[in-house]
Amino acid sequence: MKLTQLEALQVSKRVDAILHVPGNYRGGSLEMTIVIDTSLEREDFQEAVAEVVRALKRSNEIFRNVRLNLVLWGAEITTGIVPMAMLMTGSAFEEYVSCPCEKRYEDLFGYLKKFHARSKVILVFAEEQNRIEDKEAAREALSPFLKSKILVISGQVVSGTQIFLGL
Repeated sequence: MKLTQLEALQVSKRVDAILHVPGNYRGGSLEMTIVIDTSLEREDFQEAVAEVVRALKRSNEIFRNVRLNLVLWGAEITTGIVPMAMLMTGSAFEEYVSCPCEKRYEDLFGYLKKFHARSKVILVFAEEQNRIEDKEAAREALSPFLKSKILVISGQVVSGTQIFLGL
């Protein structure tokens, strides 16, 4: 997954639109979540994540002080807190191990709704092969607020609202 600077800037603009959804971000310290699909090789996503983070930091002053949750989505879902600078340098992924397995988006959405509801922006860097099998569970997890906060970045950038409307 390669992102050009222009594509990273477009993601940054979409993140800015998410922050301006009525009732989402009201100022102060921002909390956001980045999800990495462990089916991806480190080389496949590391530069894309760094480009997006650089674009976010350049585009808005809000991203100077961010509580960033890094979620690794594999057979198990794990969460850690890392500074944005570690994503730009790649040091956040030093112990990363690729673990290809079949995953379902409804499981991830349910996890995010339970544990990352405070995040104002959720970026998911994922493999294109992941599917939604239980549409009702996915719809339930995306409602009422998660669908307006999430962007899935795989072959293309898809918003949670687009996913929700496609169910």
